[in-house]
Amino acid sequence: MPDWFGLKARQVLKDRRKKEEHLAWSALWDVATRTPFLRKVDVVDKDSSYYIAEALVDSGPIIKSLDALAYAVVDLNAVFVHPLIEAAGEVRVLADMLPAWTEHCDTHWPPPAGQSDDTPMRYINGRAMRAWSRADQAEAAVGRAQQALDRLYPALVEFYGYDVVNGRWGLPDALRRSA
Repeated sequence: MPDWFGLKARQVLKDRRKKEEHLAWSALWDVATRTPFLRKVDVVDKDSSYYIAEALVDSGPIIKSLDALAYAVVDLNAVFVHPLIEAAGEVRVLADMLPAWTEHCDTHWPPPAGQSDDTPMRYINGRAMRAWSRADQAEAAVGRAQQALDRLYPALVEFYGYDVVNGRWGLPDALRRSA
């Protein structure tokens, strides 16, 4: 008699690994495209206020990707697990500040004429950030989150095998282990 239970268990594990790989790609993409790795100041906004506001706005999508990956982890010894936990904790601090930031912007900086009220781009405002009472706290949180994401990104690249920022394929961690 065939080992149906063994086949089913292997198929479930294969499906879970495929889901983990898909979510790792999603997290890798969000970290690469929503995190200002190289940008530090805006040409018009000479300090970092613009990017602090941008980091607050982008913290929501980033934390969703990191949480989804964390819940789908198959191998707790994967190279990205420890940096993922650390980065998720730091980005969550930013995501928790986001409601206070949007309230500040809605109260003191109404949307310009012709711009929709629901666009998140209107919350990326350096002048509003400089006027916010929690700006120093947000700047410190962005610094910590940036450092954690800078450690997470190479781990995700190593796991997935593709560097989004530099556009290079490498050998994924799973294939390196089996070779």
